[in-house]
Amino acid sequence: MLREEIFTSIQQGGGEFKQALFHGLQIRDEEKEAILSSLSGGHHLLILGPPGCGKTVVANRLSSILADIEVVEDCPLNCLPSSPTCPWCLAKMSQGKSSTVRILPASERVKRVQGGGELVPEDLIGALDPDTALREGIYSVLAFSPGKLLRANRGILLIDMIDRMPERVLNTLFYALEGGTITIGAYDEKIPLDILVLATGNEKVLGLLPLGILEYFDVITLGYVDDATREKELVLANLAEVQPGEMLAETIVDKAVDVVGRTRTHAEVDRGVSTRGTLRYTELMSTFQEIKDVDEGELLRAGAFPSLPHRLELAPHADLPGKREKIIEEILDQVLGAEGEEEIGLSKEDMLALVEEIASDAKFRIPLRSGAFDMLLKRVQYHSDSKLAQLMQQMMQHLEELYPERFRADNITEEMLLDLDEVRKREERIERMRRELEREALAQSLEYLERCKILEHTGFGWELSRKGINLLLERLTPKLWGRSYVSGYGRHSTGKRLSIGEGREVGTRHFRFGDRYRDISLKESIREAIHNRREEITKDDIMVTTKDIRAKMDMILLVDLSGTMRQLAKLWYAKQSAIALSLAASRYGDRVGVVSFSNLAGVVVDITANPHRLTRRIIDLDLHVNAFTNIGYGIMKATELFGHHRRGRANQHIILISDGDANVPHPSPQKYALRQAAGAARKGITISTVCINEESADPELMRRIARIGKGRTYFVGAESLTSTLIEERMAAHSSG
Repeated sequence: MLREEIFTSIQQGGGEFKQALFHGLQIRDEEKEAILSSLSGGHHLLILGPPGCGKTVVANRLSSILADIEVVEDCPLNCLPSSPTCPWCLAKMSQGKSSTVRILPASERVKRVQGGGELVPEDLIGALDPDTALREGIYSVLAFSPGKLLRANRGILLIDMIDRMPERVLNTLFYALEGGTITIGAYDEKIPLDILVLATGNEKVLGLLPLGILEYFDVITLGYVDDATREKELVLANLAEVQPGEMLAETIVDKAVDVVGRTRTHAEVDRGVSTRGTLRYTELMSTFQEIKDVDEGELLRAGAFPSLPHRLELAPHADLPGKREKIIEEILDQVLGAEGEEEIGLSKEDMLALVEEIASDAKFRIPLRSGAFDMLLKRVQYHSDSKLAQLMQQMMQHLEELYPERFRADNITEEMLLDLDEVRKREERIERMRRELEREALAQSLEYLERCKILEHTGFGWELSRKGINLLLERLTPKLWGRSYVSGYGRHSTGKRLSIGEGREVGTRHFRFGDRYRDISLKESIREAIHNRREEITKDDIMVTTKDIRAKMDMILLVDLSGTMRQLAKLWYAKQSAIALSLAASRYGDRVGVVSFSNLAGVVVDITANPHRLTRRIIDLDLHVNAFTNIGYGIMKATELFGHHRRGRANQHIILISDGDANVPHPSPQKYALRQAAGAARKGITISTVCINEESADPELMRRIARIGKGRTYFVGAESLTSTLIEERMAAHSSG
């Protein structure tokens, strides 16, 4: 049995085997032990991690645990000479053919499969061989050429990037893992398998693969080297091996490792440069150094731009043309910048929380926007638990350390305390210095945020910069799509057909009248003709590729700004949900606009696919105190806004958010709202409503509006608005 062979090999190999397996890889000891323990138990193993972390290298080296074995000559399933039981061996025996023995090298006991859209079940199971079929007959099992899954019997099947395998291929693998057997349907043969599956995938694979597949794997996650010293050692060892010439100076290696490390903590980067990227970066610099004599800064820049930007995975809101190069330029400027005064440092999490506070809290946002410095200082002093106050406290301590002669109270000598009047003067001076220090600290805090490009100075005050908007988007981005399979064709783990595809090829089907000729798959058509036992391709054999096509959608968020939205931070939740909706919609090419209403209604932001533009406009949205709720006028304004845009192929949809009932215009505000909803519906615009649970709410009116608009109604708390809007967007696509 394969399991006993692997266990014995690992036990006998001892420390030498472990050292050879993980040589040159910076993997933690607990991860090494987990890999060896899983293999010793004969478990299928799934190694996850970002690109360049060494998972494929480990998987390839694991084949060294196998040894050469005796097998039946020309047996595709590697049968034991003492018991040849596979259908191919039995068929040859029935024809009176004798079997011979050969030695199967360990390297041939490993079959490799590369995940990709072109992979089909026949690659694993096998298919009819036309030449053999003509010689042996199409009903002979000898005419069937086994695939890699069967040929890996008594060995290892190595699957690289299992998350890229089409679902039909995953289903084939699932059946093999579930029962340890595989069925060849056309020949009604059930074949037992003795096989170990080693698979690799990225860190998001747990959210993409069906649970039924994951049940059969032990999962081990590898990551990047998180220690600069260890990464430096890895770089130096690699340079000594691949670049025997002049070595890079250690100061250059230190700065290269620092550059790469900063890409992994940058606010706009979801995944930084890998360990492999660090090695390639330093190799390239070593080559540049031999070609041309340049200084340290030029060398770091010369190697950075060809080797680093394309290895960055940006956050969805920051993924713009040229952004990767700008991030690398910014990091290089930080690493190579002249050393000046030491500054305070904020963690990324603190920076995100500070940006959200500035955007969400009117008591800070309004004086910042208007440049009311004294008002801002008083509010920061009063709200000492705020993030901005904490930053100011850090800056005060920093200033006291930098300029003790200006701000330290203990500079007053004991002689000054001899007279009571001097005591009073000392207290006045301390208070005066304290006020001066607070003003200076707040001013320096704002300058610090400007240097960090979080705030930018306008003609009157400060507002969030583009980087600040990016940080806010990262803070508010719902991670809902990170664990969802977004293909829209075929049967998925939910058992349903989804509607949010990305235009990817997801399968094949038979040709239908009206299909485009360029979608015809010649490879699949030939396979189908062979499967149907035809010598020529007929119309019934023609196959076309299928894609997860989806319709575009324009959405307008209709937000209530009447006074009741002040309670429980409902307006901020509404803003947050609008930003999240815009970000989710832009991922699939949808567009979002915002219309606000109270006594009347107005367009806050026109329909756009740019989440930055929407965020910039909606942050400064304020309530209309003591205002009425004119739902009907809001619907009319949204309908007019749709009229300014060509409908094209996009569906048009309104999402109404309110916590109160319609109370203007008189004499019948409810009927007015329903008439406007009916007018929108006649123009093909659908309407859904989100009613925030309140005593003043009118759920019946919201239901009737949604019924007229052929949409849905939600009754939620303010804190659930974001997830509700994401759910509604999905539902609107499904019904559109």
